[in-house]
Amino acid sequence: MASAQEFFRSGRKLAKQGQSQEAIAEYTRAIELNPNYAKAYFYRGNTLALEGQPQKGIEDFQKAATIFTSRGESERAQAVYQHEEIIRRGIQEGEF
Repeated sequence: MASAQEFFRSGRKLAKQGQSQEAIAEYTRAIELNPNYAKAYFYRGNTLALEGQPQKGIEDFQKAATIFTSRGESERAQAVYQHEEIIRRGIQEGEF
């Protein structure tokens, strides 16, 4: 059986190949196996936002930031919050 990391790596590869829906599915599998996989939430959120689901993306960013914060990784959490703010501004400006 594949590990959460393997699904995550597969998602990254698929995203780079432009296969966004498949990448989202792989990130979701990684999260199902490891609900605290912050990077999987972040990358799924980014892909969702780029695929026209910015609100779902924001929800994933918030989950990733919460996980990073709980681990004491405040710099990573802050970077996620900044990314979330960019998406929010994009929504307000009609980019999504």
